[in-house]
Amino acid sequence: MHTVLAAIAAGLGDDYADTSTTTGRLPRCKKGDGLLSLNDGAARVVIEMTDSARTGWTDYFAEAERNRDAVASLGLVRTIDQNGGQTLRVIGAQRLVLAFDPDNDSADLLRTVIMLLRTTAIATASRKGVHQVATAEEKIAEALAELVKIDSVKKLSATIQRSATKIDSECTGLNSAVRRLLDEALVALAGAHATGPELVNSAEAHGAA
Repeated sequence: MHTVLAAIAAGLGDDYADTSTTTGRLPRCKKGDGLLSLNDGAARVVIEMTDSARTGWTDYFAEAERNRDAVASLGLVRTIDQNGGQTLRVIGAQRLVLAFDPDNDSADLLRTVIMLLRTTAIATASRKGVHQVATAEEKIAEALAELVKIDSVKKLSATIQRSATKIDSECTGLNSAVRRLLDEALVALAGAHATGPELVNSAEAHGAA
């Protein structure tokens, strides 16, 4: 899983670290198995992995974010049965849980989910009250609304094999729609003057990654 995440991060121009064996800011706490860092840690997404069903994701994410100084979280489980019967579960605007099997699943959806959370992290780390940030947040909300549709499309794929080609095409279209909205969000963020170091490399680099 760490190998897959590191490759996605590299393609986006970000840094990824396996933090599963290291303590964070909290004493003796190792919550947060992986950490995606944007622009030298100016914004961070913490990633938690488990091979079993877990309850209490909200509290777990909250502590993992504090431990890794992150502003967004991604939980990864292997099967939809471990995720309440869903491929993608929304815990909050900045917290998602995805069922992903690195041995069998395409990394396209995982990459799109990470793109959503990294854009959310950039927006959160940017100056509050800036008009461009508000525009970016609207685009992120639209992207999230598109992304959750993928789950229902995937369920159709499992029950209607003869429509698999059409369904795969719809999944591809949803991925494209989400990425377009995230590109628009990054364009808006690029116009916002962030405090401290620049948080956004460029919408062009993001889209091409």
